Amino acid sequence: MASNRSKLKPLSQPAVGVRGYRIRDLAKATERRREILMGAARAFAHGGYDATNMDQIARECGLAKGHIYHYFRSKEEIFTEIRTDAVRRLIERLTAITPLATKDPELALRKAIAAVIARIFDEEERYELGLPGPVSLSAENRKRIRTLGRRYEQMFANIVHKGIDQGVFVRGDPKLMTFVMLRAAFTVADWYREGGKWKPQWIVEQVTEQLVRSVRQPGARD
Repeated sequence: MASNRSKLKPLSQPAVGVRGYRIRDLAKATERRREILMGAARAFAHGGYDATNMDQIARECGLAKGHIYHYFRSKEEIFTEIRTDAVRRLIERLTAITPLATKDPELALRKAIAAVIARIFDEEERYELGLPGPVSLSAENRKRIRTLGRRYEQMFANIVHKGIDQGVFVRGDPKLMTFVMLRAAFTVADWYREGGKWKPQWIVEQVTEQLVRSVRQPGARD
């Protein structure tokens, strides 16, 4: 029988990226991937998906096109990764918020809505909201994006459901209520103008208050 040691890979063995690229510094590679995703998000937001090619993405990132291919095989892979990475980060934030819903669903809902709107004013995330859609993706990539999106929406809807059960929110379909609130929150990116009279924190507070008020049971909280 072979020893356990013979079955283990050396810990010092470098990771291998796409097309056989050997990654010696994983932390640096992770940061570079994030930089590429951010640059690509800007390129897609400015030029649209179909009109944007790998040369334009490389220019936006300040890298040679060949370097992009060390990390991603195609612009579709990049686009899909931008979408899924963004939703994963939203899920992480919502995961930290959802336990509050058991005792205070209104507070949990406020934090969940505010987390969505605040992304618009984050330098690293704002262009993800401006990505074109829908775009032509493979069935597999559409499924990846859709599966994560539905997971996030279900987590959000669970907060609404707890609020309804506790008499804090008006009775209704939690899924529909979630859909309406999230769409309203996301569209802030369409009308916000940097440098305008409405400051980011004020917008976060005011839009959050309006959306919470739209579902709050009259008399539930002064």
